[in-house]
Amino acid sequence: MTTTRRAGAGLATIACAGLTGFALAAPAGAATPDAGTAGSFLTAQLAAGGDHFSTSAGGQSYPDYGLTIDAVLALDAARVGQQGAGRAAAYVSKNAASYNAMGSDLYAAATAKLLVFAQVQGLPSAGYAGQLRSLQQPSGQFKDKSAYGDYSNTIGQSLGVIGLQRAGTPNAAATAFLLKQQCTDGGFRISFAGACTSDPDATTYAVQALAASGGHAAAIGKAAGFLAGKQTANGGIIEPAAGPTPNANTTALAAVAFTLAGNPAAAAKAKAFVAGLQYDCSFPAALRGGIAYDRKAFDAQKAKGKASTAIDSDRRSTSQAVLGLTGTPYLTLTAGGSASAPSLACGAPAPTGTPSATGTATGTATATSTTTGPPIITDGGTTGTGNSAFVVGGAAAVGGVALASAGLRRRLRRR
Repeated sequence: MTTTRRAGAGLATIACAGLTGFALAAPAGAATPDAGTAGSFLTAQLAAGGDHFSTSAGGQSYPDYGLTIDAVLALDAARVGQQGAGRAAAYVSKNAASYNAMGSDLYAAATAKLLVFAQVQGLPSAGYAGQLRSLQQPSGQFKDKSAYGDYSNTIGQSLGVIGLQRAGTPNAAATAFLLKQQCTDGGFRISFAGACTSDPDATTYAVQALAASGGHAAAIGKAAGFLAGKQTANGGIIEPAAGPTPNANTTALAAVAFTLAGNPAAAAKAKAFVAGLQYDCSFPAALRGGIAYDRKAFDAQKAKGKASTAIDSDRRSTSQAVLGLTGTPYLTLTAGGSASAPSLACGAPAPTGTPSATGTATGTATATSTTTGPPIITDGGTTGTGNSAFVVGGAAAVGGVALASAGLRRRLRRR
């Protein structure tokens, strides 16, 4: 008899031969990975951080507004944890100017993200839409207005297209500029300057923006084909800028893109990969429901045993992974759902059979993980034509803006 069940984060095949008089029971750590229990991890982490997440640079800690937004949107997609999401949303709204502006400087990607965030939460958003339009160039590009250079990129451009579409003011010029970033292999580049080198993360956001705009089936099909070419046998997607192996962030975003492109098989494989990185009942309670960045990160937490605690990459990967598990695009995402989030049910199961007096086990059981992969070296990078020294050294001056968003890839490389 051969059965397949979730064991840890991998898909384990249990081969059993000649078992007589016994029925196999599910292990005590078995639980179905899902977006709802990931929400439990996020709400606990937000509460521990004072209703927001933080990042550090130069020995100092700064509010990470971009990551906090990602967590709020994840809770909305999962339809859970709305009390915690509401408190975090209020924190972001109160401090929004510290995220997308500094003095007379105004940042395109952060402004676009705030626009979508406010729309999802049902908060006033017209001001962000106006700010975004003020940054638009004759070419259609949403460009940073900053003395320190331009860090605008395809992800921010895509969010801008989605936000203005949600506002009921479609922007054809912005969409046309986005389409010009598509490379010959079907993918989209992250930076507007230099050679056209496709980036999986940028491509996933571009697919969402083009789907929101409508009428771009051919471009979406080519982009989805590029992503499918990056999908490994275990369903994960490789982001070359982050390392040579699949990660949960990129794969989750790709799952949404595959769904929008009409490729349910690729979407299902991507979701299975992400679900395979969720911390189950064999981990300490504070980690359960969270989703590791990649296989190496998962195994490292597993090796720590009871001493394992949530780290920065756990919060980042879980925040983006939830959207992939639900398959929810930014265009249709809305706030709402249950006030709290469900925790993993980790009680020991009752036996499913009674051993006979003479029953003996005459076979052996083996388990083989099929979700493996080498480590990711980094989980993000800086892009654009601005002064990168300022991004590293001037974080205090911008209140963490340059470090604020995993989703916008305007962070320092992390090792």
